[in-house]
Amino acid sequence: MTGDVAGEAFAWIESVAVATDGGLAWADGSQLADDLYVGTASVLLGCTEAVAAGVDGAVLRVAHGARDRLVHLAATAPGGLDDGLFEGWPGIAVALRAWARVTGDDAAGKAAATVTAGIAERMLRRADDPARCTDIISGDAGVLVALVDGDAGPEVAGKLADGLVGLAQEWPEGPHWQMDPDYENLMPGFSHGTAGVAYALAGVGETHGRTDLIEIAVRAADGLLALGHQPGGGWSVPLLIPPKPGRPTVNFGWCHGPTGTIRLFALLDRLRPDPRWRAGIDACLQGLRDGRIPERLYPGYWDNVARCCGTAGVGQVLIDRYQATGDPELLAWSQRLADDVVGRRLTTPAGVTWSNFEHTATPPDLPPEPGFMQGTAGVAGWLARLSAPATPPVLPWL
Repeated sequence: MTGDVAGEAFAWIESVAVATDGGLAWADGSQLADDLYVGTASVLLGCTEAVAAGVDGAVLRVAHGARDRLVHLAATAPGGLDDGLFEGWPGIAVALRAWARVTGDDAAGKAAATVTAGIAERMLRRADDPARCTDIISGDAGVLVALVDGDAGPEVAGKLADGLVGLAQEWPEGPHWQMDPDYENLMPGFSHGTAGVAYALAGVGETHGRTDLIEIAVRAADGLLALGHQPGGGWSVPLLIPPKPGRPTVNFGWCHGPTGTIRLFALLDRLRPDPRWRAGIDACLQGLRDGRIPERLYPGYWDNVARCCGTAGVGQVLIDRYQATGDPELLAWSQRLADDVVGRRLTTPAGVTWSNFEHTATPPDLPPEPGFMQGTAGVAGWLARLSAPATPPVLPWL
């Protein structure tokens, strides 16, 4: 059933596509967007997951339109895009490369290589900037993930990695990274802080034989393990340090919670097998259980079904852990989450979609989005993969 729902979701995504230069694009509000968070690259990534899982029909038409648009962008290199992973050129390269790997599309692979080469050149030319952003979403850690994925050479990867090491803040439990110097709180999770930066450094260490970078990632992960033990039981890294009044203490999504942090522990368990990493993985899963997802325990709690902050992200990581362990309960857990999400779908004449919920807004049901991180493509990619659970992840960090 989940594969059928995924197909209907891509039919809805097709219905809101906009024909533009080179192919199809999608709007973020009133503006067309091509990025990996909400735009064309994000739609192509969801299509790639679905195609890898054997879904066809509308997803192929959507994928070809998105692919053509991104190949056009790679050839014309328009302005207006920056070098953040989820906001600009690195995300375009990642999406094209993922599509090429799954489908054997040589032109998409070459376009990804062209984009990656441009990013690497810009990074080497860039003046050292101690005030730069460090994180996965917009900063140097995200650029590193894209460059390593694209087999960029050790010179540019080493420059960015060494710059990140130099920006580490030493805390009693280990190194941490502030998202940027202007943000007063530390966010130690995957999207904007320590877990994501450490993951990127470990990836460079593995690819280019930099054991020193793996050691820094190990120290950071040990610190996260220490931070994650919450008063009253449960496990999740704090959302913000120091906490902000009116904000939750912890979050459970890919962005700030165990759904993202588990990626670092899984990578280190592969690079440096040790019982503490497996204990960290188990703690992340227990934290998700303790969160009673997807129950809406109070207004504002777990109102999101998407990949970044919601149920689809949790369901995706459960499939990953099922593949790693063979534990059927993890797959059944992902299916229970899917049953809840499928029950929340919005049926339209064109297909199905989802609305996230913001209890402080009027109306509280937010407009459906087509993209990956907060919208239909990300949900549909997970549902497609759940229909064929032997399908490996398209991107191990997402």
